[in-house]
Formats: sequence, structure tokens, C-alpha cells
Amino acid sequence: MNVATIGGGPGGLYASLLLKRSHPSWDVTVYERNPRGVTYGWGIVFPNRTLSNLADADPASHEAITETFDRWDPFDIITDDDHFRCDGNTFASMMRTDLLSVLEERCREVGVELEYESEITDPTAIATEADLCIAADGIHSHTREVFADEFSTEINRGSVRFSWFGTDAEFEALTHIFVENEDGIWCAHTYPGPTSTFIVDCDAETWKRSGIAEMTEDEYLAYLEDVFADQLDGHDIKSQQDRWQRFQTVTNENWYHDNVVLVGDAAHTAHYSIGSGTTLAMEDAIGLMEAFESHDEIDAALSAYESARKPFVETLLSAAERSRIHFEDIDRYYDLPPRQFAIHHLTRSGRLTYGSLQRRDPTFTDAFDEWFVKRTPGGTETRPPARQPVRLADTVVSNRYVRALEPTSSAEGGMPSAAQLSAFTAAADERPGLLLTEPLAVAPEGRPVIGTPGLYTEDHGATWTEAVETVPDGVTAGVHLTHAGASGGREPRVFDQGDRTERESTWAPRLSDDYPVHPQSFDPTEMSSAERNAVIDDFVSAARRAADADFGYVQLQAASSSVLSQFLTAPDIPFEDGIQFVQTVVSDVADAVPPGTPLGVTVPVSDSDECGLSLEEAFVAVRKFSAAGCDVVAPVDTTTSERGLAEKGPSDFSDDIRNEVDISTLATVPTASADKVNTLVATGRADLCVVQGTPSRND
Repeated sequence: MNVATIGGGPGGLYASLLLKRSHPSWDVTVYERNPRGVTYGWGIVFPNRTLSNLADADPASHEAITETFDRWDPFDIITDDDHFRCDGNTFASMMRTDLLSVLEERCREVGVELEYESEITDPTAIATEADLCIAADGIHSHTREVFADEFSTEINRGSVRFSWFGTDAEFEALTHIFVENEDGIWCAHTYPGPTSTFIVDCDAETWKRSGIAEMTEDEYLAYLEDVFADQLDGHDIKSQQDRWQRFQTVTNENWYHDNVVLVGDAAHTAHYSIGSGTTLAMEDAIGLMEAFESHDEIDAALSAYESARKPFVETLLSAAERSRIHFEDIDRYYDLPPRQFAIHHLTRSGRLTYGSLQRRDPTFTDAFDEWFVKRTPGGTETRPPARQPVRLADTVVSNRYVRALEPTSSAEGGMPSAAQLSAFTAAADERPGLLLTEPLAVAPEGRPVIGTPGLYTEDHGATWTEAVETVPDGVTAGVHLTHAGASGGREPRVFDQGDRTERESTWAPRLSDDYPVHPQSFDPTEMSSAERNAVIDDFVSAARRAADADFGYVQLQAASSSVLSQFLTAPDIPFEDGIQFVQTVVSDVADAVPPGTPLGVTVPVSDSDECGLSLEEAFVAVRKFSAAGCDVVAPVDTTTSERGLAEKGPSDFSDDIRNEVDISTLATVPTASADKVNTLVATGRADLCVVQGTPSRND
């Protein structure tokens, strides 16, 4: 077989080496546009996983590579006034020039032809001449561009500005340095080597204020040396090329077309903050070799390569995107206490959790736990973060677990059934910090379905008083109040798909001619002032009954097809008007409950379509609700379209809202994992977390 590889970086060289080594009779040629020995970049980081894969794929090159390694265990995080170290993160690094030298020499040993200063301007021609064409020509791949339609390429550019530098300053480990000056927050990503890699980035606002875009290279190097003077210790910052960039996230729906296959950055890019670009490229090369060892036909081999590699890569790219977004929003999190910022930063991609850090370096998490207890009123040193109390208004919730009961449909006339009450008391026995009823309607016409329980009569209040009396000490009983609005009048989903139904006599009096208000009347654009005031009064009356029943927490449902959600998201109602209505409900309910009773609000948030508030809109709404008396926000994900790589969800919205608006949040993605709750609470991403069954008290 005749194999042509476009690009002489680590991915292209390693793929060529492995294919030639596995198939000595093949003719393999690498075409590299630069002269021999000319390359850009500084150090390259290898995780342990990659090293074992390299050893299995080609022991000779693995041995040569590891002989040049700098190895380290810690991850250091340096902020303006603090230095935190987390051990147990084993990595190795080497200079990019050394890696290329090793791979070039090994290619020659096995018989790969290396053609330098050979820029391929017409990939179509070389693909026609070769049996197999490997496109390893990097993030700006010309080959991928030529076949962009066939590969279904998508490229998204971030807003952070970054540039790769080097320095003779010595660092003991992978180190992220954060410095805030008059222009904003700067970060240096560094790791050891004969010349230490020193990547500098900043968010868009810092870049704009700094004026670096108008500086010469000498001027901005001097500026950066001043910013990082304490860490550089008198050493210069070295530059190989005068180029500041915005990171490009490259994805391809298809990794091959006919006989052309993508590897490395040509196929996918992982943000530099997780240090996986080169290692992914070399692992792609291993995957390609393995595919050709199992399949003789080119199409079958390339299909197998894509099928095997793509799911793994997409998982890592998802983590990389979360890390990239973290740096774009760094100003949002930098006001966290330094020790909490450090653990928030370590867990930014989702690959590390509180539990995994505890296993890697118990000294690090023990120091964090000690700090967390001291800043938690009533905290206990023997408990992990999820088991520490939290103060909401004047109420101390004993732990961070929330049991929020799901809607059911067995009530009669709003009176909860024995099964509904039993579910409430059984959940209380699990000893969550906060127990939330299923949504209770504040008016008969506000019930989503006929069997929804309510809190709109004195008899309802008396029944819930008895239920709250059974709640054990240490559990805060909370009520979740809703009004279905225009989403009312639906069949229970057990019978149908939840579609609105016509009036039907068998549902009397729910939808009889005597029924006071049909749910379809609650269109926010059609409601009169009197009708709006009636809804507000219903919420206030229900909140007073909740207080009389000794509920210690009140939550208003402004998401999940409720009338409050409809005011927030209706396309035909001005955003300010909808916010004002919900703010009035929040304010009047806050005045109706006893002083110091915490009040929560669910908020519909979406990151990719129009069925909820955008994050920026949510910030506006939450600030207004907070001013009106809201103490806790529970972001509810309303996204219906396909997720992007970052897979942003409600726990992330909780993180964003909590740290942007400075308000307590309840993460609404149900989990059964104590580790997830510990992670969200410890890192300052949430104060409370919904769980599916409260984990053991030993967790």
C-alpha cells in the first residue's frame, strides 16, 4: 500500500511510524512544509495513560521518549496571595523539538520517507495518487478545509486571548498562576522542562483594557514580565513567534472521506488547559494502526478507526470545552475564597471530583475540609462538605441534600391522598437537609392535572400541618408552590402524553361548566390586571397557609410549565413586564411568610434555544428576585436542542448564577452520588443539591 501523510508533527510522524512498522512492505511518506528542525511550540505534557499506550505500540520510541522526560506529581495553583498544591497528579513533559527528533529518527529506522519543505497545496491530487492519505496537518488543516463538506467540519472560536511562551524560570510542577492587576485577571499555564512552557491567557475584557493589541512584542513581553514578576524571579519571557490567538474548537462529524483520514488537531482540538492535543494525536495514530491490523480493506479500517476513537475523544473534548469556558468566565469565580477557588479550578473540567482529589491527596482535601468547617456556622469537622449545615435567611439546614418529590396525580379536590402523604413522610425518614413537597397548586384552576394536591383551602393546610409534624428533627420541611396557568387542564401522563384536553363531564368539577376559570385563560398577554392580581393573591394565601403549617422553607415554581414561567419566557410579552410580575409575586410572598423564612424560586434557563431564559437574562431576573426577598435560586434546565461539547447543565447554571449574582443556589439535576454533592458544595457551585434518595450518613 502507498501511504501519504500530510504533516510532520507528532501525530503524522507517529502514525507513519506505526503503520510502516506493522506493514514493512508498505510505502509510507511524510510531507512536511517546514524545513527539518524548524518547529513552533515549547513543552508537551504526557499523562500516565498515554505513556502505557506508547509502550505497547512501539517500545523503541517509548524508551527514547521517556529518557528525555521531566516527571512531576503535584499540581500547583498560585493566586495573588496564596499557593496551593495538590499531589497525586502524575505527569511527564518533554520539549516538542526532542519529541520530533525521536519520532523522525524512529521513522528513518523503519523505512518511512521524510520529505521536508514539501507543502501540499492540492490534497486532492496526493489523495488520488496514494492508496491512503493521512491528514495530520494540524489545527489549520488545509486538507480538512478542502474536504470540509465531506467531513462536516465545525469550528468555533473562544473569546480568551492566549499566546505560547517559554522561560528559564524553573517550576516544580504543572502550575496555573493567577494574577490580577488594574486591567484584569491574567493566567499563566506553566510546566517544567529545559525551557519551561509559559502560556499566558486573559479574558476578552482584560485583553481590551490592557492595550496589548497595540503594543509591539518587546512592549507586551515587558508588560507580562511585570505582571508575573513574583513567579518569574527575574527571568525573561521568551517568544518564538509574535502571535496572540483565540482558541479554535474543531470538530468533524466524519473523520474520513474515501481514502483521506484525519488525525490529531486536523480531526479535533482539545483546549490547552487540559494539555491533551499531542497525546490525543499520538493515540489517534495508535487507533489507526490497530484498525489496519484488524481490517484489510481501507474503508473498513477507517470506519473501525472512527468508531473506536471518536466516542473516547468526544468525552475528553467535552471536558476540554468545560475547561475552556471556565477560563472565559474566570472573573466570575475569582472572588471565591482562594482555597475554594483552588478546588473549584481543579474540578473545572469534570474529570476530577472532591472524591478523586481526596484519594489522590488526602492532605489537600483535609486542609480544605478544615477551612470549610471554620467558615460554616455550626460546622462539624467529622463531616464532609455535603453533610455540613447551611444558613438560609434565619434557617439553618442541617445538610446539603434536598429531596424534592416528583408530581403525582392521586389527590381529590386538592386534598393529598394517603399515598402522597406517605411518600412525604418516607422521604423525611431519609434525613435530607431539606425536604420539598411535590408541587402544590395555589388555586383549583392552577392544578396541572385533576390529581394535583393543593394548598388553597384551610382543610389542605390542616392536613399538611399534620404531615409536617411527622418530620424528624434536623429535616427542614419545605413547600413547593405552583400555578399551572395555561398549562393546566392536562390529563395525567399515566393516561396520555400530557396534552391539554377539552371540557369533559367525567372530570367534574375540574372542567365542568361550573369550573370558575379554564386554564387556557391564563395567557400572560391576555390576562387583565385583576386576573394577575388574583394569581398573586393565590400565591400569598398559599404561602400563609404554608407558614401556619410550620413549613420552614417556601419555594415558588417559576419553571416547568407554570404561570410564572410563562411570564418569564412568553415570546409575546416584554421581558421587563414578565420579570416585574414574577418579582411582585416574590415580594408579596416574602412579606407574607414569617421574617427569616427562606424563600426560593425555580428559574428556567436554557443555553441553546428559546424555551427558557438565557444565562444573561437569568442574571437580570435573579438580581431582581433577590432584591424582592428571594434567598435561594434553583435553576431548571429547559434546553431541548442537542447539547454542544460542553454539555452545560443545571449544576453549571447553578455555578454561574451563584458566583455571578452572589446568591445561594439549589442544583436541580437529581443525583444519587454523595461525591457529586460534595463536589458541588465544596467548590462553591451550589449550596444545596437535589438527590434521588439521600445517601448514607457515612458518605
